[in-house]
Amino acid sequence: MKYSVLIAERRGAASIDDAERVVGGPQTLKLLRQAGWLHPKIQAKKVLLFDYDECLIAWKRLGMEGYEALKEAAEKSESKKNAIC
Repeated sequence: MKYSVLIAERRGAASIDDAERVVGGPQTLKLLRQAGWLHPKIQAKKVLLFDYDECLIAWKRLGMEGYEALKEAAEKSESKKNAIC
């Protein structure tokens, strides 16, 4: 059994594929991470895992606030990162 599978079973974690299924696709997951609505719990060389409950919370927030609010938050976050660099 893979190490990432063991971690996922113990902590209720979601892999990238699982997180994409919960939030609605890879582009939505990317925007959620850029906006700061979703952060990985475990990030290593070959392992990137999210908390499953946080994926659900981000999905519910997206449903309440809308996709446009997510895009705006992601753009603001990116502009702050670019201003700092």
